[in-house]
Amino acid sequence: MLPLDDSGAVGQPSFIKRYDIIATVLDLIQAAWIKVCQKPEINIQSDEDTIAGALHNEMWAEKERRGIHGPPRIENEAATRRSDKSLKPDGFIDFKMVYSCNSLEDYFGIECKRVSSTEPNRYLARKYVVEGVRRFVTGAYSIGHDYAAMLGFVIDGKVAECINLICDRLNKYKNDISLKEDWVDEQGFGTTRNIYRTRHIQDSQNDLMTILHLFLVVN
Repeated sequence: MLPLDDSGAVGQPSFIKRYDIIATVLDLIQAAWIKVCQKPEINIQSDEDTIAGALHNEMWAEKERRGIHGPPRIENEAATRRSDKSLKPDGFIDFKMVYSCNSLEDYFGIECKRVSSTEPNRYLARKYVVEGVRRFVTGAYSIGHDYAAMLGFVIDGKVAECINLICDRLNKYKNDISLKEDWVDEQGFGTTRNIYRTRHIQDSQNDLMTILHLFLVVN
């Protein structure tokens, strides 16, 4: 993977910084989410795959509305492998935002989880950490990458409370997720709201991985 601040060939004919791809992806998500929330079939009872599927479709539609014909290519439920020699996938990540036609590994990976701070769904915060964040740390997703993201679909409307609960679970499982830098506001990606970051050491890797955390309220 290229370092975040370096430039690599992404599509033609220009050179695009990977930072700009991530910023564009976050902006696409925010714009597409407005349309997702207008769908009568999407509500707080919808499961994760249904919500993610609606977001996938609306991100493609938002790309078309903006006239973006190049990267990122948005793949939903995409296979991930720890090695190019692996015959079977290690997992299926919710989104691969592919930004290069030259390498299968040039993508920004995003995993989605429903979250809630109220009963009976408080257990979802543990799943967010153990079945979401930890999959990046173990290398089941985005092996060797320096950036990835978690999307939290907030089903109780309480973003601040969900964040507090998730922070508690991150600290509870900090050894399991190799947490090296605590939860902070992320200011580096423009005007995207409700975005934060944590940093971890990925299994068999020496460098820090930054995981961005973005929260979207389900109507």
